[in-house]
Amino acid sequence: MNVLRKRGLSYSLVAVMLMAPLGCSGAKAVDKAGGDSAVLTLATIDDVNNNGQSFGPQAFVDNLRTVSGGKLKVEIKKDYGAGDAKAESAIVKAIAAGEIDGGWPSTRAFAGAGITSLLAVEAPMTITNYAAEKQLVTAPVAKSLLAGLDSTGVVGLGLAVGPLRRPFAAKKPLLGPADWTGTRFRTYNSPVQEDAIRALGGTPVNFGIEWGGEVKAGRLRGAEFDIPQYAKTDTALAPQVTANVVLWPKVFVLSFSRKRFEALTDQQRGWIRDAAERATKTSVEATYEESPIADAMCSDGVRFISATPGEVAGLRRKLQPVLDKLAADPKSGPMLKEIQAIATTNPLADVPNVPETCRQTGKEAPVPKIPQEISALPNGVYRVELTTEDVHAAGLDNSDRTSGTWTLTVRSGTWEVRCRPVGDPEDDCGGTITDGVLAGGDLRGTGHQVWLVPKGKDRPVRADWAVDGNTLTFSHLSSSYGSEMDIEPYQKIG
Repeated sequence: MNVLRKRGLSYSLVAVMLMAPLGCSGAKAVDKAGGDSAVLTLATIDDVNNNGQSFGPQAFVDNLRTVSGGKLKVEIKKDYGAGDAKAESAIVKAIAAGEIDGGWPSTRAFAGAGITSLLAVEAPMTITNYAAEKQLVTAPVAKSLLAGLDSTGVVGLGLAVGPLRRPFAAKKPLLGPADWTGTRFRTYNSPVQEDAIRALGGTPVNFGIEWGGEVKAGRLRGAEFDIPQYAKTDTALAPQVTANVVLWPKVFVLSFSRKRFEALTDQQRGWIRDAAERATKTSVEATYEESPIADAMCSDGVRFISATPGEVAGLRRKLQPVLDKLAADPKSGPMLKEIQAIATTNPLADVPNVPETCRQTGKEAPVPKIPQEISALPNGVYRVELTTEDVHAAGLDNSDRTSGTWTLTVRSGTWEVRCRPVGDPEDDCGGTITDGVLAGGDLRGTGHQVWLVPKGKDRPVRADWAVDGNTLTFSHLSSSYGSEMDIEPYQKIG
């Protein structure tokens, strides 16, 4: 069970072959029989679809195989840079140098690699909803933005919609300008982000995975995050979200090394461009459901608090010099004008729909109250087998190694979980290879609601349960921990 594992947990750098076994390396064409076969090495700082809503990158990888009839094979280097704050810019540099074939770094990463033609995409509080972002990646300005990469070592194949980034804060929310004064806030290796935080009166700090430790130590107030990604972290770190303030979008740039691209055949290049075009289209046609994720986070104590109209106006006034700086730049200025025109047609920020109790202005998020009663969940041994295909069918990408044969033992108010692989042991059972108990603890709850309370300091998981004969079904999990619990029903085996 993934109860003790955070979704999106950083693993050591690995190379996983997707869709077909290795036949060659380094994007070299193998055309002995006129097949135009090649292996493409792509890199990502997370996973292909680490938050369940990165539809463009997933479609890019999938379509490379589809459009080529399996002749383009893809090797993924996951967790590139091992969580370093500059890891995404390192991907851009590696692509430009021809060290890896491609990937989907977001626009924020390019300036750190010396490429400044995409800065306007991060104009603060400009693109604040998915309708505007979808228009952005398909509008004429998208071609102009990608054309700015022509003089670099990167081929810009297309843009893809990514999640909206908001302020997440510890203790109290960051609403108006007064809240930002003197605040140390995590940015992610982006000069536009740094300029924006300074303009608001805060101090930008460039952190990677170590940001959580800085919050715990009291040296960091918050960080910019998107809702799907934050749901996979320790949500108690910065549980105060400014619900109606979108700082900027995370727009993916489907990228390829120019050096590698030019070494491929015309047909291979055509397949790659076709896959990127389909990926952009998929990202635009997708539905980005943040409200159900936010609602589940509310149960973990996260609060979504809206700034008042006056506070929003105050933030915009503070950020105007950042926009003026972009407008004055010969490269960014024309792009910004087109992006602002798109934003004008879609002016309202997307706000997640959560219960009123989750919108308690100015209050610290309470610790979820766990009942003391022993759960009525019936004793027994329950088992479910999940293949990678089952996980994908549930809309997940198996980045947490959710697949496996999971066995849940319920006994006198306690629970234990074991797992055996159904395929590659490194891809199943949370990546933990053991014949022993993976997790266990106490069962608490009333009625048909149960809390799985792990031993130690790990986060409890709340779920609804139902039994029909020998079938046990879980639903409405309080967090993305234990994600295997509600994919398919368990069967009682003892």
